[in-house]
Amino acid sequence: MIIDGHSHVILPTQRHIELMNEAGVEKTVLFSTLVHPESATDFSSLQKEMQRLNEIIGGQANRAMAARLASLKEQKEAIDLYPTRFIGFGSVPLLTTENAVNEYIEKEVVENGFIGLGEFTLPSGSIKQLRPIFSASTNYGNLPLWIHAFNPLILQDIKEIAQLAEDFPSVPVIVGHLGGSNWLETIELVKVRPNLYLDISAYFSTLVLKMAINELLSKCIFGVDMPYGDLQLALDAVRKLSNDDKIADAVLGENISALLKLPSMV
Repeated sequence: MIIDGHSHVILPTQRHIELMNEAGVEKTVLFSTLVHPESATDFSSLQKEMQRLNEIIGGQANRAMAARLASLKEQKEAIDLYPTRFIGFGSVPLLTTENAVNEYIEKEVVENGFIGLGEFTLPSGSIKQLRPIFSASTNYGNLPLWIHAFNPLILQDIKEIAQLAEDFPSVPVIVGHLGGSNWLETIELVKVRPNLYLDISAYFSTLVLKMAINELLSKCIFGVDMPYGDLQLALDAVRKLSNDDKIADAVLGENISALLKLPSMV
């Protein structure tokens, strides 16, 4: 079973399903979004969407609760249209107390049927604010966390993610985008921590992708980050760069299926 482990809501939803069908992808782990670059009609409109995206990634939009809840509603509607094709991770704000985090997760994640937490997009220097969320995850069966680890995060931030994973060894943690330019050190951190996994979306070099999937064949998660990545090209890259079919099968579906405890299609 081929699973895209990280993509965002694309409108119209039917187009997303068509792309999955064309590429032979059975399921997608779907994340909410506050922007829709796929809807841009020219460079100017794309610039506006990307400016909003940069604000979100930089943490500037973290407390825009109304927009966050609207994006969760849009995500839930997409999943409800195709419940056998989409799996949801729920976006969670950086709330000040663990009680507030628990209440939010109960209402906006668990009641919506989402099975993970994220994507977390934080500014550099703020990773420690995730501690209450790690703790809350353990109250709900150790919900996996998905953390954006490309720019603006630096190596110290990624090391702090790894430390939180050590402090909460029952919580699965997916480090997004191969750690960005810190990919070499990130591979080393993931290698020695059982509950750390590596998302391979948004890779900036095929050399990086090749090293990651063959070094961490049981810890790499195939992700496309649509609408920013191309589903078919991402699949072709993994297949071409894997040392053998066993590695490709693990990266393209077996690893995330085991992590999320998905039922086998066999």
